[in-house]
This record gives sequence, structure tokens and C-alpha cells, in this order.
Amino acid sequence: MNTLILTANPADVRRAGGIIASGGLVAFPTETVYGLGANALDPEAVAKVYKAKGRPSDNPMIVHIAFPDGISELTENVTRDMMKLMTAFWPGPLTMVVPRKPIVPDVTTGGLDTVGVRLPESETARLLIAASGCPIAAPSANLSGKPSPTRAEDVIADMDGRIDAIIAGSPARCGIESTVVDMTGEIPVILRPGVITREMLSEVLGKPVEVDPAVAGNVARADTGASSDADASGKAGTGLKDAAVPRAPGMKYKHYAPDAEMKVFAGDPRAVRAAMEKERIELEQAGRRVRTLIYDDAGKAAANFYTDLRCCDAEGVDVILAAALVTEGVGFSVMDRMVRSCGGNIVRVGDADPAENKAYNNGGKKMIAALAADHAGYELKNAVKEHLRERGYKIVDLGTNGPESVDYPAYGKACGEAVASGKADLGVVCCGSGIGISIAANKVKGVRCALCTSEEMGKLCKEHNNANMIALGGRLTDKDLALRIVDAWLDAEFMGGKHQRRIDQLDEI
Repeated sequence: MNTLILTANPADVRRAGGIIASGGLVAFPTETVYGLGANALDPEAVAKVYKAKGRPSDNPMIVHIAFPDGISELTENVTRDMMKLMTAFWPGPLTMVVPRKPIVPDVTTGGLDTVGVRLPESETARLLIAASGCPIAAPSANLSGKPSPTRAEDVIADMDGRIDAIIAGSPARCGIESTVVDMTGEIPVILRPGVITREMLSEVLGKPVEVDPAVAGNVARADTGASSDADASGKAGTGLKDAAVPRAPGMKYKHYAPDAEMKVFAGDPRAVRAAMEKERIELEQAGRRVRTLIYDDAGKAAANFYTDLRCCDAEGVDVILAAALVTEGVGFSVMDRMVRSCGGNIVRVGDADPAENKAYNNGGKKMIAALAADHAGYELKNAVKEHLRERGYKIVDLGTNGPESVDYPAYGKACGEAVASGKADLGVVCCGSGIGISIAANKVKGVRCALCTSEEMGKLCKEHNNANMIALGGRLTDKDLALRIVDAWLDAEFMGGKHQRRIDQLDEI
């Protein structure tokens, strides 16, 4: 089959609508992920979607509509609660499961007596639905089980030659699929979490919203300690759970999986990073190609997770090591995808004992870290501050406290003086390159401030130079690398011996 690659301009979208109306298949962008669309009321067209994706026929599809009143074509009774959610979240990444009318064929619903309905935020998607003249059944536009596509190139990689056309639009804003909520009972139940969270739904409805045990139990296996739901027994399960009859897409099968083997590390964040690093080194020494995924923000994780998985596949990565997120809000939704992506391959990492780590403890005294930065290092300083707090340090923040332009010498000197006087046990300073502020810190007698641009430098500056401060470049070093440098410095041990003689000489200068 020759697949047309269309643009998102109105003429091309109308052409794609004609393809849908005539029984064809079109992949199109939405704010969540790219969808693979067919006329939801045409059983033969919908059957082609299952074939193109290699999708199990009991996995229900979501039906997309162009206008709110389109839901009345698909269900008899639009309740007050449904109206509240439509008003609050449509158009947007929310799917409501409702009783279906006979007009909706079994093949679209996976044989269920309910149907999932959503009104997408994407203007391109709504124009396509309107141009087709019919509601569109659209699962994600990927081969079944693979990571969902958030970019046009992802769709082309999976679907070129398998469907009639692809609308190559913008990357998806949300990055994960819509929240699916079952509205058929008195208490709404989330069947698939998304960027619209349980708390958001509950606030609009003015009553509790539950999470399906098949979802909650999976996420609880990788819980990082926040308030996530457990399964019906109150305990995390021992394997990836499948719903006996999936009521929403993505509930039953191992889903969203990359080609690479994937492990998710869950537990104390510091211990997780250490365990991941240890495994990375061991795997690379064994000749495996490894990629680590660590996200510091749930929204960014949602936007980037599928793209990162697909990039790993494109790069030929053998093993993906991912750090679990805190299972609150959107973090809960990302963890649902992450657990399914790895097939339930979770590595639990125990909490670290602060008494066993000198970075946490100095003869029983909690360690104090001083931080300072100029405007160019302000954001990186704040990231390091939060990271050190997670590691158990007390923080002395000497500024600057905003992005307005300031001169770095005063901040480097202030941090150096805090360390040299004993008000702080160690210090971290940041400016654009790290160079100037490190020079300023080293003007203070007793300070040994090392400018570090790699983890190895962070390690060696402690082992050989017993550095009591490090400097980082806010414009040259990305946050993830900077935090790894900090960890390498904190976790290393001064080697003493001949190095102590040299340290003594440095302190005399």
C-alpha cells in the first residue's frame, strides 16, 4: 500500500476526511498521542485498524467526536456528572466510558456494551472528524504493544505502507494517552490515568473518584512512597496485572514496550541513582549498550517518555534503566506506562542508612551545604539545592535569588567564607561557565574549589584534592549531569597518603 504523507493544512485534512468517509485509515495528530482513525460506525473499516496495528480484537477503541453534542449519537443518557466533566475538560485529554447505542458496532468496543468517547483538543483532529462526517475510532497509531507515537516520524516508522494516509502535524503536547474514566456507575472509576488526574476529576464532580484495581496495583509495585492506591488486597502484586476483560485501551496487555530490555528502579532516590549507576557500569563492561532515564518533573516525563523509548530503539540500546517517579498526580499516570513498558520488571532499592554514609553524617552531625550563584547559575543552583535536601543536607542559600544580572565574585566569596569558617561543611557555586565563581571562591584561604564538568572530575577532586567546594557551569552543564557530578563528589572518599601532603601545600598558599 502506498501511504500518503499529508500536511496539517486544511486542504490536506479535508482530503484525509474523505479517505475516512470512504472506509480508509488515516493517522492524525492529537494533543495526547497520534491516533490511527477509521469510521467508528463502519465495522469493516474498524477491522482494518486491528489488522494494521496487529491489535487484539478484545481491546476496545476510543471514539473521537468533533463537537460536544456528538456524544448523543453514541449514548442515550448524558448525565449531570458527564456534563460537568465535558464542561471542565472538553475539548481535551479526557475519555468517558458510557453505555453505547446499538449504532456503535461490537468491533469498535471490543464486544463491550460501553464505548469510550472523547473530544480532542487538537484543532487538526477536530477538523478531520468534521470533514469525515462521522465519529472516528482511533487507538494510538503504532504497532500494537510498541511505545505510542508522539511525533509524525514515529507514525511513519510504524505505519508507512500499512494505512492510506498520515497527517504529519506537530508533536503531541501531553505525550501520554487520555485519562479514561468509567461513568457507568455511581462512583466514577479511572481505567487509564492521564494528565487529567483523579484529584482534578474529583474537584469538578464534588465527590470521590476511584482508580481501577488493575491500574492501582501495577503502579503500587513501583511506588516511591507517596500516596498511591494499592490493589484490592492493599498490597502490590508480584507481576504485571491484566484485566480479565479490558474496559479501556492499555489495560490488559504488556504495553508501550521498547525493543530493549527495560528495568524500573524504585525506592529512595539517592539509593536508586546509585543502584542504576552500578548496573549501568556492569552492563557496559559486559558489552551492552545502556540508556538511563531519570526525570525530575512528572509533566516533562509525560511529554518525553514515549519519545525517549523510541529514541532508545533507534539508537540500538540493549537495556533501559529508568528511575520511578513519585506516584502523585501525573506521576501516577507516567508510572502506569512505565510499569507496563517494562513488563513489571521492577527493581526495589532499599532506603539508605544515613549513618553509613559520610555525605549524610559527620560523627552524628547533620551536614550543612552552602550554595551560591550568579544569575546565569541561578536555576542550576536551585536544582542542586533540592537534590542536596533529598540527600539529607541542611542548606545555606547565599543567593542570588532571581534571574536578574549580578556579579559573581561576591557570591563566590560568600560561599567560600561560609565553608572556611565552618558555618557549612561544603559548598557548591554556579555561574555561566563555573570559571569565574570558582576563582572567587578559591581566593578564600582554606577553600579548595574544583571546577567540574564530568562525573570523573567530581570523583577525582575529592579522592586526590579533598575538594570542599565544587563549581558548576549553568550554561554549559545540563541539570542531570550536574547532579551526577555532585553525587560523584559527595560519594567519593579522600585517598590521603601522598595526596595529603599536597593538600597541606595547597592550604599554605
